[in-house]
Amino acid sequence: MNENVAQNLIKLRVTNKYTQEYVAQKSNISLLAYRNIESEKSNPNLSTLEKIARVYNITVADLLKETSQPIAKVRFRALENKNIRKREDIIYEVSSWIETYNKLVNVLDKNICFEYKLQKIGNATKDPIIMAQMAREALGLSNDETIMDICNLIEFKAGIKIMAKQFNSDSFFGLSAEDIYGGKLIVVNTWDRISVERRIFSVAHELGHILMHFNNIQNDLITEDSNEEKEANTFASHFLMPNRDFISAWNKSANCDFVDRVIRVKQIFRVSYQVVLYRLAEYIKDNGIDFNVWKTFGILYRKKYGVKVDWKKEVESNLDENSKELRALSNQFYSGGRLAELVKKAVDSNKISQIEAAVILNTDAKNISDFKKSWDTIPLYELK
Repeated sequence: MNENVAQNLIKLRVTNKYTQEYVAQKSNISLLAYRNIESEKSNPNLSTLEKIARVYNITVADLLKETSQPIAKVRFRALENKNIRKREDIIYEVSSWIETYNKLVNVLDKNICFEYKLQKIGNATKDPIIMAQMAREALGLSNDETIMDICNLIEFKAGIKIMAKQFNSDSFFGLSAEDIYGGKLIVVNTWDRISVERRIFSVAHELGHILMHFNNIQNDLITEDSNEEKEANTFASHFLMPNRDFISAWNKSANCDFVDRVIRVKQIFRVSYQVVLYRLAEYIKDNGIDFNVWKTFGILYRKKYGVKVDWKKEVESNLDENSKELRALSNQFYSGGRLAELVKKAVDSNKISQIEAAVILNTDAKNISDFKKSWDTIPLYELK
C-alpha cells in the first residue's frame, strides 16, 4: 500500500508545485513523518491519510490508487546528498514526461517504441576510450568531426530520447533511464547557472553509462560508483574530443600562451576547462612528464585575468563580440528535437490543440503560435 501512496503523493505535490514542508504543515504532521511516507519508510494510518487528502481536496481512495511506472531502470546522478531529497521529485517529472511522449506517439499512430540503435556496441568493451571510438563510428562521425549538436545527434542517430529541463540545482547535471519498452532516455539539467559546456558533457557522460553500465543498474542506488563515474567521464572526454583531434587542435594553438591555448581548444570542441585539462593531464601522465596542469592553469589564469577560475560558470573575460554571439546561440542548447517534431505533426493534423502543445513543450501558447508560423515557413530540421 505505501508504494502507491508514496507515488501518488509525489505526483500530487510536484504537479501542484508544493514543497514537502508545505504539505506537512497543512496536514498538521511532522516533516519527518511526511518524508517517511514519501520515501516508503512508514505506512500512514487512516487519520494521517485523511489529513493529507484534505490538502488536495481528494479522497483517501485517490491516494491508494495503483499507479503506473513507465521507468524500468534509472541512474540518478547528483553531487550532493541534499539532492537525494529531490530524487523522487525528479524521477516523477521524468516519468510524467515519458508518459506524455508515449501518449503523443499513440495519438499519431506511431510505434510506441523509440528505436534504440546502439544495441550492437553496448557492453562490447570495458575500456571507455575504445567504447568512445566505437560510439563515434556507430553514429557515423568521421575521425576529425566536431560534434556541433549533441542532443539531435543522440536523438536521431542513437535513438535515445532527450529530456532537457531546468532543475534549480547546480549539483544535479543529469540522469539516464530506460522505459518499460526498452527505450533509452537522457535527462539533462538546463538551469541557467550550468554552463552549456557542462550540459554537453553531461549528455555524453550519460551516454557512456548507457553503453557501459546499464546491465548492472540498481534503481534504488543513490550513491555514485566512483569507478563507473570515472569511466563515464573518460568516455565523454574522448567521445567529444578524439585523441588525434585533441592533439592536433592543441598543436595548432602553439602561438597562444597556456591559458589562451586551453580556451582555444575548449571553444573548438565546446567542452569545459576541466575536460581540456583532464585530457592534458592524461597525456602528460602517459608520457611520464612532470607538470601539474591544474595548478599551473589556475595560477596563470588568475595572473592573466585578475580573478580565480570559475569552474561552474566558466565565463572568459576576453571573449570577443563574435564569441559572445556564438555563446548566446549555444545557450539555447536544445530546441525540442524529436518531441518538437511530433508536436508539430500533431498540431498540423489537429490531433492536439496549440494549448496542449504548449503544455507538452513546457512553454506558452503564444510561443507555440510563433513556432507554428516558423514550421509552416521553414522545414524544422532539413533544408533540401
